[in-house]
Amino acid sequence: MSIWSYFLRGKRAKNGSAIEDGTLPEAGRNGGRINKDDISFRLAGKILEGQQSVATFLNMKAKGISKFKMRLLFVGFLMAGVIYCLYLILSAVLIFL
Repeated sequence: MSIWSYFLRGKRAKNGSAIEDGTLPEAGRNGGRINKDDISFRLAGKILEGQQSVATFLNMKAKGISKFKMRLLFVGFLMAGVIYCLYLILSAVLIFL
């Protein structure tokens, strides 16, 4: 299955696009004109569906955690990031000394 058929399967586009004409490339054959707006619209839709499912999953997992624990987790994650950035900066500076 080609990448085009994965993103563009089974749905009809508007305004006489390449999807309606049936001129999309299939399995190694060069097709005709491809409407990039249709492709980008469908790709954005797939990305949004994935984001929504991940957000729903994480919200269900975090439902029982108190606000205090969430803040502690956030501060810990933030501090780990700060410490790592300082490590990278200091290691780059100390090389030149």
